Amino acid sequence: MWDSVKSKVKNVTKTTKAAAASTKAAAAVATPAAAAAATSFGATLEQALRGRVEALIDTSRPEGPAFLAATGGTEIAKALGLGPLEKLCKPLIVPAALTIALRDGRLSAADTALLSATGAAYTTGDVILMLGGGHASRSKGRLIAGAAAFGVGHLALGSLMLRSGLRFKPLQSAVHGVVAGGVGMMLVSEDSGNAPLAGYAGLLAALSALATSVDRSNGPAATVLAVAGPSFLLSDALILARRKAEGGSITARALDVAVIDTYALAALLMITGTAAAARFAGSGS
Repeated sequence: MWDSVKSKVKNVTKTTKAAAASTKAAAAVATPAAAAAATSFGATLEQALRGRVEALIDTSRPEGPAFLAATGGTEIAKALGLGPLEKLCKPLIVPAALTIALRDGRLSAADTALLSATGAAYTTGDVILMLGGGHASRSKGRLIAGAAAFGVGHLALGSLMLRSGLRFKPLQSAVHGVVAGGVGMMLVSEDSGNAPLAGYAGLLAALSALATSVDRSNGPAATVLAVAGPSFLLSDALILARRKAEGGSITARALDVAVIDTYALAALLMITGTAAAARFAGSGS
């Protein structure tokens, strides 16, 4: 009997060692594979971002230079406090980005409508905030109205991402959920009237979670969405920081310029990246 027990123990030990060895071997294979996939995605993203830059400096088409001029003009206006220049330039940022996204064609009518709705909503939000004192506005009602306009755009863009095959991934969803929860709690703890802004933060976090869930299966040009989502979150976070800065100070003006930088980048990459995903998926065909 004792020999039988020893034999069983030896067999279990051998099996355990074999399983451990197999697990280690699998991990050894998986780790390089995961690293290779990440490297490949990074290279694809880098190439896609270069493509965006080339589109912006392509002087054979007006929309790229127009986007740069509108963004640069708004930055100068914010840095120097030139209100009329801001009113001229800022409302042109998103329409120029939308034109870049649409110029390659091959989108269905539904895809085009969703992109256009996004562009219209974002531009409306820009105008609402711009006419109410910009990033320095202390008017909660105007800030909520601007957030509502942007929220409509986020919903339209998120719908197109889903149509184009993007799906939420667990890690991205968890990270953005923590961010949204933290920001929401902070806003509501400051003032219960900030609840609509907390809801907007949750919506933007959800859009960013979906955007950062992009992979190469959505098409090489769509990988820019991995940068677009965090850029939009950063831009809106800077707006909240700007509202606490002393008006006219160097810090306030630097934050104003940073908001425009990150917002213009986010809008361009969100809109063009989603259009690229829609083309790649042929979602309307």
